[in-house]
Amino acid sequence: MTLSGEAAVLLVSASETIAPTLITLLYFLARHPEHAAKIQKELEDVDTTDPQALSALPHLTGTINEAMRLLPATMSCNPGSRVSPPQGLNIDGTFIPGGVKLCASRYSIGRQRWYSRPELVKDRRAFVPFGVGRTSCVGRNVALAALRLVTACFLSKYHIRFAPGEGISEAVERDLKDGVVSQPGKLVLIFKLRTSVPN
Repeated sequence: MTLSGEAAVLLVSASETIAPTLITLLYFLARHPEHAAKIQKELEDVDTTDPQALSALPHLTGTINEAMRLLPATMSCNPGSRVSPPQGLNIDGTFIPGGVKLCASRYSIGRQRWYSRPELVKDRRAFVPFGVGRTSCVGRNVALAALRLVTACFLSKYHIRFAPGEGISEAVERDLKDGVVSQPGKLVLIFKLRTSVPN
């Protein structure tokens, strides 16, 4: 009974954040088709149903990480929060009273880096889409495997574009709602079958 309960927690933990992450990932791939093309090139000689093979693709993984960095599925939840000491403290000239919980949102922290430009990374510890330590997401590996599998399935068969009249679909970011799990704004895409689809 314990094993099935733990498995249920794992699957729910992984699945809750997959939907908003997949929406933002598809949004960025439609907005930057050159990255979709680069992933399609990576997928040419890979079994797109093999999670291990997909985990070895640097641009696929990097693009998923970028989507999670730029528009995280859990925007306000921060595993690095702390409580100020009883005597309080000064941060850059601002006094913080004692006993105040301090945190910075993942959305704000995530503005600092770009995976393909390592020289811009100020602190690698700031990128923690799944949390760290005892508060980290138990569904991390399931979520990453699912995101890679779904993205590989879509990109191996389709070109992804914004629907006519949707522009670059600013609604995804403009209407993004924060909560326990973020809710991206409206996204309307067209999936056009590629002329040469791998088997």
